[in-house]
Amino acid sequence: MQHRCHYCGKILHEIPYTCHRCGNSFCSDHHLPENHHCHGYCHEHKPRRRYCGNCGRELNENPLRCGRCGLILCDDCILPKNHRCEVKPLNPPHSPPLKRYMIPNYQWKKIKEQLTLKNFTIVSIVFILIGSIPLIYSQNNYSDLFKGFFEIGVFCFILAYFLYAVRSWGSDHQIGALLLVTVPILAYFMATSKIPNSTTNILFYIFIQFCFYAILSAILLYVSNQVRTGIEKYVFRKSTRSHRYFYPHLSYSVIGIIFVSFLLVSFGSTGIFSDNSATITQSFQKVNSPTPTITLTTASPTLTYSQNSQIIPTLQPEIVKGIENTVGNSAPSIDISTLEMQIHNGINQQRKNHGLSALRYDSSLADIARKHSADMAKNDYFSHYNLQGLDPTGRGNQAGYSCYKNYGSSYSIGIAENIMQNNLYDSVTYYNGIPRYAWNSQEEIAQSTVSGWMDSPGHRQNILTATYDREGIGVAIASDDRVYVTEDFC
Repeated sequence: MQHRCHYCGKILHEIPYTCHRCGNSFCSDHHLPENHHCHGYCHEHKPRRRYCGNCGRELNENPLRCGRCGLILCDDCILPKNHRCEVKPLNPPHSPPLKRYMIPNYQWKKIKEQLTLKNFTIVSIVFILIGSIPLIYSQNNYSDLFKGFFEIGVFCFILAYFLYAVRSWGSDHQIGALLLVTVPILAYFMATSKIPNSTTNILFYIFIQFCFYAILSAILLYVSNQVRTGIEKYVFRKSTRSHRYFYPHLSYSVIGIIFVSFLLVSFGSTGIFSDNSATITQSFQKVNSPTPTITLTTASPTLTYSQNSQIIPTLQPEIVKGIENTVGNSAPSIDISTLEMQIHNGINQQRKNHGLSALRYDSSLADIARKHSADMAKNDYFSHYNLQGLDPTGRGNQAGYSCYKNYGSSYSIGIAENIMQNNLYDSVTYYNGIPRYAWNSQEEIAQSTVSGWMDSPGHRQNILTATYDREGIGVAIASDDRVYVTEDFC
């Protein structure tokens, strides 16, 4: 490409000078602002110069352009033979012109330009709004028509939302695309599926379901992205480079997730929520997640109701006495030392299942753990730090117990700890004012404690640490039937 001076039109054989004020290129004689009369807007005061693409001659205001190669040429070079036009004609010689080459389809070009994902989403929202008119103004005569608009709008919006997720996946933003698809599917599953009554940890149950649907979403997104890439490449002859720098907009993604989840839940059976709410409440009452927040969700015995709880309004005294003798109102007898050993054996069984050696029971560690459980039960708190601010290692030092591990090139000092808050009963049902408790047996308390720790990543790591060789278990039962369990490792 030949460079010319913007002021005098001379062909520049050296590197042109660019003015910082007007941005035009000049020769060495006119590169100074005063030499080309630069006032910052010289391109507006000076008319644009055009030159012949073949000979370089300056052209008039209405230059000619070759219909075959598209070059701007002067009058002498406009003929194809004069500027050596090598573009082959569209039609063979001595053949009538074809209209498909003469008249381009500008309407289809405009349609393709306007057919974007954004406009498709806007049209779908308009259809949804039109279909929602009967909710505001009752239209009995055209109810089917508005219903059709609403269903088409919902289908188009979900399709546009999915295409948005596929584009996000194709732009190397896989995490965002995975959430875009997984969260609505999980919401639809939770709204239309019955949660099993045996579910003890609702958070862990939701996490497992999320992982399952995330895997399905990843497979679906990958296949859909490959199909989209193939269609763009072989059908539309379109390069995928234009999507390389595409990233989903955060606000659009959040609004889309909420709206699509709402649409999917609305089309599903929302009545199942009332059945699941009791299961979720009962799961939180299990208190099998050893975190301080569990203490906030544990209800008092007089306010906790099971899923099938009901109040029988009137009963005869003899019937009430029969129920009282059969429902088992008395709390089960719990042997603290036996329960501690059952938990200890359950921990060693988990280590054995993972190929680790059993932990030796340390009575000194058990005394430290038992004192901490009794302190939590008495003063109603749940933490690794006691009211004096001492952690497990500090409480061990206070009791004269030191845990030192020498690994040759390194060493460690300190006591590791797991804590759990469990319950003696899961639920209570009132029969004419008489409570019926669903008591947990001693074996069930030991089993739920071990499984709760194994379901928590941090506590599971403590149990399956190969360098620990001894532990102590301490159990204390509070006056409100809460069971506090402490496990110390060394």
